[in-house]
Amino acid sequence: MTKVKLFSSTVIAGSFLMAASIAKAETGRYSMTPTKDGILRLDTKTGEVALCSRASGRLKCQGVEGQSGSLQDRIRRLELENENLRTQLDAARLTPAPRDGGKLDVPTEEDVDKAMDFMEKLLHRFKGMVDDLKKDKKNEEGVPL
Repeated sequence: MTKVKLFSSTVIAGSFLMAASIAKAETGRYSMTPTKDGILRLDTKTGEVALCSRASGRLKCQGVEGQSGSLQDRIRRLELENENLRTQLDAARLTPAPRDGGKLDVPTEEDVDKAMDFMEKLLHRFKGMVDDLKKDKKNEEGVPL
């Protein structure tokens, strides 16, 4: 790539980045939408919506009815709920949940022996399959056994 092409592509990329940052700076915290009753104002950081209208020569904004409580109340309620759930989770981690009348489900020695026997049979079968494959490979290569 020539220096001119490199320089021009750098300038173009820089101008796109600068335009994006200017556009982002122009969009402020509030988004305004005209309505028949006034201006609908959206706070882009908190999500609160207010209807602004002229009263006595001044612009007055009031929260829109129909929102389930204020956003701050909902945030506080959810933070409290989150903290309660974390406390319950921490308590559950400290003590294992008892089963069958408060007794923990621990495998018996017989259960462990059965599991070990199963694994031993499985490993012997697998080893036999590997040995058979090795024999087949040697026979294919013409190497005597």
